[in-house]
Amino acid sequence: MNQIKNKFLLSLAILFMGFAVSGSLNAQEVIDRVVAIVNDDLITLSELKEASLSLDPTSDQPIDDRTVLNQMVESKLFEQEAKQRGLTVSEDELDASIAEVRNRYGLSEEQMEEVLKKQNLTPESFREQWRVQLLGNKLLDSQLRNKIVITDEEINQYYKENYGNIDFSAPVVTSEEEKVEIAHILISSDTPNAEDKAMEVAELAKSGKDFSELAREYSDDTSSSSNGGNLGTFSKGDLIAPLENTVESTPEGGVSGPVQSPSGYHIIKVLNRTKPQSSVSNDSSEDNINMSESEKEEIRKIIHRQKAQAQLKSWSDEIREKAYVEIKL
Repeated sequence: MNQIKNKFLLSLAILFMGFAVSGSLNAQEVIDRVVAIVNDDLITLSELKEASLSLDPTSDQPIDDRTVLNQMVESKLFEQEAKQRGLTVSEDELDASIAEVRNRYGLSEEQMEEVLKKQNLTPESFREQWRVQLLGNKLLDSQLRNKIVITDEEINQYYKENYGNIDFSAPVVTSEEEKVEIAHILISSDTPNAEDKAMEVAELAKSGKDFSELAREYSDDTSSSSNGGNLGTFSKGDLIAPLENTVESTPEGGVSGPVQSPSGYHIIKVLNRTKPQSSVSNDSSEDNINMSESEKEEIRKIIHRQKAQAQLKSWSDEIREKAYVEIKL
C-alpha cells in the first residue's frame, strides 16, 4: 500500500505542475501579499507557498517558487480562457473522474484522504484542483482537436527509426462522436447596455454580414476575435448548458443568440458539424511495413503528444502575450 501511495503522490506532484496548481488552494481569510497579477485575478504568497509544498511530497523543502509561480500563472490564464469560451465541468463529470483516480490506485476514500493529507491537501482543495485540471483538458482538446494530423507514413517512419522494420496489414477501424466547430462574438457583461449591443450585433450577423469581420470589430474575447471568433471544436457536454443548447439547435452555417453566460452575451455561429461515422481502411505502406494495431496506436499517441506539445507551447505563448501579467515575487 505504501508503494501505491508513493506512486499516487508522485503522480499528483507531476500533474499539479500543470493546470491544477491554479485552483483555489484553501483561500486565505486574511489578504496577504500579492505575488502575481493575471488579468483580473490575483495569486497570493500563501497560495504559492501552499502550492509549492503540495507539489513536492518527497522533500521537506519546497521546490523553486518562481518555477511554481510561472506554472500557476499559465494555469490561471488557461482557466480564464476556458471560462471565456464557455467551457464547464459538471459535478457528475468531476465525481466520475475522481472515482476513476481512486480506482486506478486501489484506494478507498479514507486512504485517499490520508494520501492527500500528506501532500498538504484537503479533499475539498483536491476536488477544486481536479476540476481545473479537467477544465484545462477540455480547453486543450477543443483547441488541438482536428489540428493535429498524423499520417501512416509518419507512423511507419517513426517505427523504422526507433524499432526496426516489420509489416502491418490489419484493417483500421475508427469511430467518433459528433464534433461541432463554432465561432462566437462576446459582448462582455461589463459593456454599457451589453444586452442591447449584443442584440444589434446579432442582427448584423443574421443579416448576412461577414461573421469574422464582426468578431474582429465587436467581440470582447480578444483571444478569438483576431481569428474571426473561432473557438475550435467541441463534443457534447463540453460547453455550459446555455451555449450547449444553442449550439445543438443551430444548423451548420447558422447564427444564433445572443445567449447569456457568466462572461456576457454570445452570438454563436456553427461553422462545421462532423457526424459520427465508422470507417475501415486496408491501406498498407509503400515500404510494406507490418506492425500490430496496438503498436501502431502507441506510436500514434507518441507522435500526437509531440505535436500537441509543440502546438500547446505556441498557443500558450500567444495567450500570455495578449494577457496582462505582472510578477511581484
